[in-house]
Amino acid sequence: MRMRISLMVLSAACLLAGCTTAYQPDGVSGGYTQQVRDSTAQISFRGNGLTTPETLHSFVLRRCAEVTLEDGYSYFVLVHTETPLEDTDKLYSMKVETATIQMYQGVKPQNDARAYDAASLLRTVLAQQGESEAPALPSVVGSTNNVVTANAAPSSPAQSLIANPNPNALTNDAVHFEHW
Repeated sequence: MRMRISLMVLSAACLLAGCTTAYQPDGVSGGYTQQVRDSTAQISFRGNGLTTPETLHSFVLRRCAEVTLEDGYSYFVLVHTETPLEDTDKLYSMKVETATIQMYQGVKPQNDARAYDAASLLRTVLAQQGESEAPALPSVVGSTNNVVTANAAPSSPAQSLIANPNPNALTNDAVHFEHW
């Protein structure tokens, strides 16, 4: 009986650990919404109580960059942001972060800390989230089990994040359980 209770507690803990809101359009478990008018957009992301404020902010910025590029603009400026209140940081509550952006064509101004280059930001955020905008170059395995990657040395910190977006790339082969 005691073993069953321990297994039930362990199972519940495992289920809760994987229940943060995923990056997705808004649904039952949360996600993003957007309202676009001309070159202005309001982006919101609703996450559950297990979604960290950092993840929420990253998802909002990701969607801002995607909307900017989808609408044919090259950079955006954060005009206004609203973050979740501290008292909504409970396990079963929903957290919402909202950003209002103004989208522009051309080169991002260097002197505005609220301005983001959409393509660069999107590549960086996707790499940090373990995703990639384009497929990674394949790795080549030598006969002596030395791994040589086809990626060149990165020239910037953002490129170093993108150079290896999947740290488990070499473990995607099927596992054979011959000894089990």
